[in-house]
Amino acid sequence: MCRFVLAAVANAATHKLPPVFANGSLHWLINPKSFIRWPRAAVISFSVAEGTFTYSRSPSFWASELHQPPLARVSVEHLVEMDNQLFMVRDLRNNPNGSTLEIWKLLDYSSGNWSLSHQTDLSGQVATNLCEPQIVRVIGSVGSCRSVKKIVIATSKRMIDEKFETKVHSYDPRCKVLETILSVTEAHTSRITSTPSSRFGLFEESLAALRKTDREIALSSTLAKATKEILLRLPAKSVIQTKLVCKQWLSLTESPSFIQSYLEHKNMDKRPKVMLVGKGTGQSGFSFAPLNRCLPEDHRHIALLDTKMVCSKPCHGLNLISTEEKDYLYNPCTGFHKVYCNQAQAQAEQHAFAVGNKNVGLGFDLLTCEQFLVEIFYKLKDFESRQYNLTCELWRCKSGGYAQNYLVPPLPVNDMPPAYLEGMLYWMSEPRLGQRYERAIISFDIATNAFGVVPCPPCIAMWNRSCHWHAFVVELEGVLCAVLADPIGNNLDIWKIKHGEWGRAYKVHLEAWPDYSLETNVVVPLAVDPVDGRILLNTGKKLGLYDPVERTIQNLCSLDGAVACSKDQQSAGELNRMGSEIRPLVPMLYEENLACYPRVDKTRWM
Repeated sequence: MCRFVLAAVANAATHKLPPVFANGSLHWLINPKSFIRWPRAAVISFSVAEGTFTYSRSPSFWASELHQPPLARVSVEHLVEMDNQLFMVRDLRNNPNGSTLEIWKLLDYSSGNWSLSHQTDLSGQVATNLCEPQIVRVIGSVGSCRSVKKIVIATSKRMIDEKFETKVHSYDPRCKVLETILSVTEAHTSRITSTPSSRFGLFEESLAALRKTDREIALSSTLAKATKEILLRLPAKSVIQTKLVCKQWLSLTESPSFIQSYLEHKNMDKRPKVMLVGKGTGQSGFSFAPLNRCLPEDHRHIALLDTKMVCSKPCHGLNLISTEEKDYLYNPCTGFHKVYCNQAQAQAEQHAFAVGNKNVGLGFDLLTCEQFLVEIFYKLKDFESRQYNLTCELWRCKSGGYAQNYLVPPLPVNDMPPAYLEGMLYWMSEPRLGQRYERAIISFDIATNAFGVVPCPPCIAMWNRSCHWHAFVVELEGVLCAVLADPIGNNLDIWKIKHGEWGRAYKVHLEAWPDYSLETNVVVPLAVDPVDGRILLNTGKKLGLYDPVERTIQNLCSLDGAVACSKDQQSAGELNRMGSEIRPLVPMLYEENLACYPRVDKTRWM
C-alpha cells in the first residue's frame, strides 16, 4: 500500500493532477511507469468519512498490455468525476492502431470492475482540436437530466516562444460535435520546458459554508434535533417562552433555520387561516383570536375596536395593520410589533378597506430580506376637476428609517389596498383622476425602487363616468389577479395574469346572497382553499367561503353579531360614537410563525 501511495503522489506532482473527489472519497491515479512490473492497483482512494486508504485494482485494458513493459505503453490516463461517479480517461492519441479518447467508469471499488462508457474517434474536426495539443484533459460534464450530457474537455498547446494556447471544448457524444467554449493565450515570463496543464475547472454555485460554526455543531446534536421536533409542534407564544429555559434553547429558537422550519411545519397545508383583530390593552395595541377557536357568533372575550383599521395579508410572516394615525407591523402569533406614525386625513370613501387619505402596502425585499412599507398619501383629490396631488414614502421595517421619500407613482391609485407578489406591489389606478380615462395596474419593484404600469384586461380597463363598477387587485394562489365588481349583475369577475397573458380565473355569483350584495358592500376575495377550491370572501361585516361549482356561500363569521353580543360590555352611546364605518372586529389572514426583528438599542449620550 505504501508503494502505491508514493507512486500516486509522484504521478500527481509530475503531471499536475489534483485528486478527484467522488463518492465521498479523494482519488489519485497510479502511473504504471513508476513500476518495473505492472502494479495490481490503479487508483488510491482516501475516505473522508472513515479516514482510511484503499485501492482499486487495475482496469482490464491494463491487462491487455502486460506483454510490454510499463515504460513502453502509448496510452496516458487521468481521473475525472462526472455525476459523482469516478471515471478514468484513456488518451490513445499516439496509438498506431487508431487515435481515440476512451472514458471508463469504475463500477465496483473492491473488484476493480471498469466499464467503457464512451469512445471518441479523433478524426475530422475533432482531430484538429484534440490531436494537436500536448495536453488533453476531460474536466467534467454539463447538462440536466432531461438533456444529453456534454463532456467538457480542456486542452493546452505550446505556440511560439513562451506562449501557450489553452482551450475549453464541449463534446456532444450523441451528435459527435465538438464546440469551442473558451480560448485563452497565456504568456510566461520565465522559460518553461514542459507544456503547463490546464488551469480550467468546473464549479457549481452554492451557499454552503466551508465549515460549521459552533452554533451549527450544537444544533446538529441528537438532543437538539429531538428538542427541535418538540418545539415545532408548540404554539408560537409557547416557543417564545421557551427562550428563557436555557441558552441552547434560545440559540435554537432564534436560528434562521428553525424559524423557517417552524413556518413551513405550521403552514404545510397551505389553507387560509383567519385571525380576528380587536382592541388591545396597555401597549399591546390590538388583541388577536384565531377564528377556529371562536364560535362564529360569540366573541365576548375580545374587546371591540374604537377606530377604523385595515389589515394586509401576511407577508413573510408579518401583517400590516393601518389606522388613520399609525401603521403597525405585527406578528399576531407572538405579539411582536413595530409602530410607524403618520397623520392621515379623512376621505370620502367609507367602505371597510380604506382608511384616511392614504394607501399603504407591505412588501418584502428579496435582496435584503426585510419588509418594506410603501405609503401613498393624497394631499389633493378632486373628482370634479380630476386634479390630484399625492406623495409616496418608503420605509425600511428593520431599521425603521426612510429608504426614499421622493417617489411619485406614474398614475393615481384607487382607495383599495395593494397586492404583494414576489418582491412587487401592485395597485389599481383611479380612472376618476388625472388625464387617463381607463384603468391600469401600477407596479412597484421593491428591490429597484421603481414604479411601472401593467395593462389590465380589456373588460376591466374600460371606464366611463356613468359606470359604477369597482376594480381592484388581489393575490390568489400566488398569482396577481384583477377583480371587477359588477353591482348590477351582482358578480365578481376575477382575472389572473400568467406568462404575461390575462385569462379569466373565477366568476363569483352573489345575486342569491344579500349579505354579500355588491350594491351595499365591497366584497374582496382573500384566498382560495387549496383543498376544495372554495374562495374566502370578506365584506368587512361577513366572512364566508364561496363554492364556485355550487354557487353557495358558507358563512364563517358575522361581525355584525359581535356588536349585539357585546352590548353588556360597552354602552350603546359608546357603540354609536364608533360610527357605522368602524367595524367592531376585523378579520385578517395570518401565518403561524416566529418572524420578528431584533430590537435596535438607542444610542445613549453621556
